[in-house]
Amino acid sequence: MIGCLCIHGFTGAPYEVEPLAQYLKQTADWEVQSVTLPGHGDELQLKGILYQEWIATAELELLSLYRTCDTVYLIGFSMGGMIASYLAAKYPVARLVLLSAAAKYVNPKQIMQDT
Repeated sequence: MIGCLCIHGFTGAPYEVEPLAQYLKQTADWEVQSVTLPGHGDELQLKGILYQEWIATAELELLSLYRTCDTVYLIGFSMGGMIASYLAAKYPVARLVLLSAAAKYVNPKQIMQDT
């Protein structure tokens, strides 16, 4: 089975990725999960929250998917894209989708082919 974890952005909540998550749930036979990062959600409470807590929360949800899924995809929006990128470098993720991620991916080989 394929599992897909959707990670929202800074000061956001799962509503940011919910339209995509719902679409995937309706059209694919995947286990689709979203996560609410600490301090985020309906009421922001970011004071005292460390970025390591955001990573740890997303990582726990990812590991939970690995318990029931053979293949895992990660989707990250904005800051969630940065967290997804970090997790994809650490775990064997089959697909990584970055939506408005806060970084630019540079592939020198591709640049040379495009010029």
